[in-house]
Parts: sequence; C-alpha cells; structure tokens
Amino acid sequence: MINRQPVVQNPNTFLKTTSVIHLALIAGQIIFAATAFMTTKNHATNKSDDVFIYVAPIMAVTGFAIGSILFKTMVNKIDGQSPLKTKLAAYQSALIVRFALLEGPSLFAIVSFMLTGNLIFLGISGAIIACFIYLRPTKQKIEDDLSLGYEEKAELDGTDKAY
Repeated sequence: MINRQPVVQNPNTFLKTTSVIHLALIAGQIIFAATAFMTTKNHATNKSDDVFIYVAPIMAVTGFAIGSILFKTMVNKIDGQSPLKTKLAAYQSALIVRFALLEGPSLFAIVSFMLTGNLIFLGISGAIIACFIYLRPTKQKIEDDLSLGYEEKAELDGTDKAY
C-alpha cells in the first residue's frame, strides 16, 4: 500500500506551481497551433464567407471579458482575514478560471484554422497567447491582487514557513 503524505507547500512552492500551470497552458496552445499549421494544407487569408470568421473573435473578446470579470469577482470574495494558505488557494482557483476562459477561444480558433485553412484564426490565437503571457502570475501581481499585509508579503517573499 502506498502511504501518501500531504504535500506541505510554502508560498514559493505556490508561485512555482502556479507558474508551471500557466506555462503548461501556453505551451499546449503553441504546440497545438504549430502542429495545426504544419499539418493543414491550403493556407489562405481571404476567406471571409466562413461563419467562423465572426465567431472566433467574438469568443476571444467574450472569453477575455468574462474571464477578467470572474477573476476580479472571485478575488474580491477572498476574505482579508483568512490565512495566507486560504487566500492563495482561492487565488489559484480564480487564475485557473481566468486561464480556462482564455484558452477555450484560443483552441477554438486553432481548430477553425484546421477546418478552413484561414491564417487569421492563427492570428487570433496568437493574440490570445500574447494575453496569456501578459497575465503571467508574479509575486507582485499576487501581492497587489490580494492586497496582502506586511507579514503576508514577508511570508510570500521567501520565508520557508510552511502553511
């Protein structure tokens, strides 16, 4: 029988975990887009009679807007008196929701490219990936978004206190 011990994380581990999740989502989109580009024949840029040409940008803008709104709502619901562990877990959930609402339209645009061969869809996906890169979680963004106090910032900055 395997004896599983719970993983004790400190704030630095949290930041690394969140960064790995972020990087994996970006890498998946880039690899999928590159694979789609290499395997799709008949690349074009002037097919404007396709319904996907309207759906993909609308999904991208909607995903970005709803993701931002839900992220802010979820972050604002985090209790300021909660321990840092609880705040970081809720923050990570909010980030994952935000990233999912961006990744969906990106993958839709890549699949639309595969179906139509229209390079505009890869451009849409590229713009979404650029937004993803901009939204990379950093220690400063976490501190600002959660309005951390002095002690919590010190704990996040590198003390090895497990939570």
